[in-house]
Amino acid sequence: MAIGATDRSAYRVAGTTTTTRERTVAALRRAILDQHFKPGDRLVERELCELTGVSRTSLREALRHLEAEGLVQNIPHKGTIVAAVTLDDARQIYQLRGAIEGLVGRLFAERATTQEVTKLASAAKRYAVAIKARDVDAVLEALTTFYDIMFDGCGNDIAASTIRSLRARMQYLRTATTLRYTNEDTRRSSENFRRIVSAVRAKDPATAAAACVAQVDHAAAIALEVLKSEAADPASG
Repeated sequence: MAIGATDRSAYRVAGTTTTTRERTVAALRRAILDQHFKPGDRLVERELCELTGVSRTSLREALRHLEAEGLVQNIPHKGTIVAAVTLDDARQIYQLRGAIEGLVGRLFAERATTQEVTKLASAAKRYAVAIKARDVDAVLEALTTFYDIMFDGCGNDIAASTIRSLRARMQYLRTATTLRYTNEDTRRSSENFRRIVSAVRAKDPATAAAACVAQVDHAAAIALEVLKSEAADPASG
């Protein structure tokens, strides 16, 4: 797709303490999550270099990273395109999340410190405010913080790294669904996070695990319904 003149500065790569590749990955990931680039859009190197202000070498490294995350695909004779998260992809992601996050919730409830519980409660409150306002960026920030606290404190690095390998696609699904939440969806999701915090505070591993799975199941139901409706009516996406 041709890159328009609007919103270009949001994806410009500025100099910081991180590497150029890391900054380019972050900028392109943001452009995909913002749906500046949509599923199926062809990513033209020359246009992306103009958008981000980086060299082709840095750009190609970033695209390889995003391909590993599942956000882009390299199609023979066509080039690099933005990948779609299919209905089956989403179903499998949520199945895996339910299994792993239930375990993580259980382990975290057994190990959490008072400081970790306080931080978890704070993230849950920020999520409740953000989802009520349908503030996508704030929702993503709060959820990333919430789950990072649990993953870092659960004592199972492999479980944490497995889920984090799916993070980009999980954020894509969260971005696509946040604006579709009804008031009842908002109430239920906020309550699930409060239940997780309460169970962790009470050091109740079984209830923490159940609450984590309940939230994944709730998020899955919304996401799968959104993807089904978009598959039935591609113009709605």
